[in-house]
Order: sequence, then C-alpha cells, then structure tokens
Amino acid sequence: MKMILPLLLSAALLCACNEKPKSNAHWGTPEHIATEFFHALYNEKDLEKAKSLSTDEFAALLDSYVTPRQVGRTLMNMSYDTVTIEVNRSGQNLRQQYDDNADITLVFSGERDGKKVDNLRTVSMVKKSGKWLVTEVQADPFSSTATY
Repeated sequence: MKMILPLLLSAALLCACNEKPKSNAHWGTPEHIATEFFHALYNEKDLEKAKSLSTDEFAALLDSYVTPRQVGRTLMNMSYDTVTIEVNRSGQNLRQQYDDNADITLVFSGERDGKKVDNLRTVSMVKKSGKWLVTEVQADPFSSTATY
C-alpha cells in the first residue's frame, strides 16, 4: 500500500507535464529560439508566443496576418498538417554569428494533404537585452515561388 501512493503520484505528475518540443539545439541559443519560433507557429498554433520571440517590428508584421495559419501559409510560404523543425547540421557552418546577429538555417520536414513536404529557411536573429529574437525569415533560395 505504501508503494502504490508514490507510484500513483509519480504517474500523475508525468501525465500533467506538457511535452516540450524536441530540438537539436542547446537551450537559449539562437538555434533554439529559431526552432521555438516555428514550433509556436506550426505545432502550437500560438501567434502570441511567436511574436514574443520576435523583434517589435517583426511581431507587428506577424500581427498583420492575424492567425498562425495565415503567417505560415502566406508570409512563410509553407503549409503543413504536421511538421518537424530542426537546425540544419549538414553544412560545416551551422550558423553565422557576428556579435549580436546570427543567421540560422532550419530544415522543415512534414506532411501536407498526405504528401511529404520538405523546406529550408534561414532565420535572421538579433540579440537585444541579452535575449535572441527573430528579426526576419529569408526566402528559400532554392524555391521559385517564395516571393516575400
């Protein structure tokens, strides 16, 4: 009987925890913040969280699209039913960072209408008051349809 109570309590605590997004970047790095930004848009569908990870100027741009779906579909030119977001580790230079600026390349792998969709985006970051923020998402250099 004494063993059952701690076991039940442990199980309840584990079930109550929210699952954090899995990221292949260290917490607090520009790579992690960039991954969190897109996780908020595509998986959590939380525009407010995405805006909190952005500069004021970029947050205002995001706000003009009203919903996370519109941001993803129109501004980012990417739509997914499910998506995994990872830092591009295929190249030798994982990020270009100069003082308080960084460019992070992310790989998006997911599904849309039952079809596999892969994309690549470079995120420009700036460090303000000790916090990394998204300032721009650059168009996919390999896509002929990305026009933002």
